[in-house]
Amino acid sequence: MTCYKEVNKIMDLMNKGKKEDDAAATNWGTKNAVKWIEEAKKREEDCVRLVGILAGSYSDIQVKPGNGPSIHAHRFLLATSSEVFETMLASDMCKSAPVDSVSLPEFNQEELETFLEFLYCGKLSKEKFDEHFCSLALAADKYVIPHLQSYCEHHILKLLNPSNALKIMEVAEACSNEVLKAAALKSVLSNARELYYSPAYLEFSRRNPDLMVYITRAHIENQM
Repeated sequence: MTCYKEVNKIMDLMNKGKKEDDAAATNWGTKNAVKWIEEAKKREEDCVRLVGILAGSYSDIQVKPGNGPSIHAHRFLLATSSEVFETMLASDMCKSAPVDSVSLPEFNQEELETFLEFLYCGKLSKEKFDEHFCSLALAADKYVIPHLQSYCEHHILKLLNPSNALKIMEVAEACSNEVLKAAALKSVLSNARELYYSPAYLEFSRRNPDLMVYITRAHIENQM
């Protein structure tokens, strides 16, 4: 029962954070901004502390990345975050001797730590998200995690620029995210002269012939 109590504490922190973020957005000002930043920092510290506690004595499963040591986690949190995880773990529980680990080989250890941090805390620092948005978006799609899918779409749109537009288009295509794909296309077309002659565009074209057709057709239509 202790495990569930601690998980509930994390859920309460996440819900409290969302309510306070919404309130800050509607009642902004210098004083409120400072207070909101301080409270957000405190929530993050509390969340990290609870995750640290849970990762020790109360964990009941280990998650293995493609390389590096396993990370302690909780079946309850994984199962409630994703229908795919729920099915995986339900199948596992039907066995006479359930295994105590699950492998997510698409992640390296740092990516997996970031992914689990999001599942526990419901948000990430800008620095962590910007560094790992590709693996997070792909995992959100693969494991059908609606909250992470929405979070990735929202924050990827904010960081989209000509230097990462091709990369984001690849991610959008892999995740079948038409919103991100269209936004990335707009950025590519708006910076066509710069991008078309870049080494990155050449590499992109070799990896993504279908996307090259997509861009070419859009470019022609844009010129008509």
